[in-house]
Amino acid sequence: MTSIEIRVPGAADPEAELRSLLRWLTADEETGPRVRGRLAGSAPARPGSLGTYLDIISLVVSGGLSAGQLALAVDQWRAHRRAAPKVTLRRGPVEIEVTGADPEALRTLAELLADEERPGDGGTP
Repeated sequence: MTSIEIRVPGAADPEAELRSLLRWLTADEETGPRVRGRLAGSAPARPGSLGTYLDIISLVVSGGLSAGQLALAVDQWRAHRRAAPKVTLRRGPVEIEVTGADPEALRTLAELLADEERPGDGGTP
C-alpha cells in the first residue's frame, strides 16, 4: 500500500473539487477497487472555526494500480471540469503537478507509486 496526498492548489473551492475528484477516482472501474481516500486538512482547525478546512485527499493505493491508470483517471477528471484545475500529487518528498498525462508525469507518478523506498544515494538501487 502506498499513501499519496492530492491537492488542487488555486481552486476557488478546494473542498468541492477534492470531493469531486475522490468520487471520480472511486467510481472509475480501473482505480476504484484499488484506492481508498478521505478528505483531510493539512493544518489543525483554527480557534473559533466550525471545523477543519479540508484541502487534501489522503489516498491509499494498492500495489495493483499502475501510475498510468492513476494519471489517466486524474487527467480525465480534469478534462471534465470547466476550469481543469491543477492537481498536485505528493508522496514523501516527491511532489508533481498533473496538467496532462505526458510521459514525464507518468514516469514521476511511477516513482510516487513505487512500493519500496530507494536508498538515499541519488536514486540508484
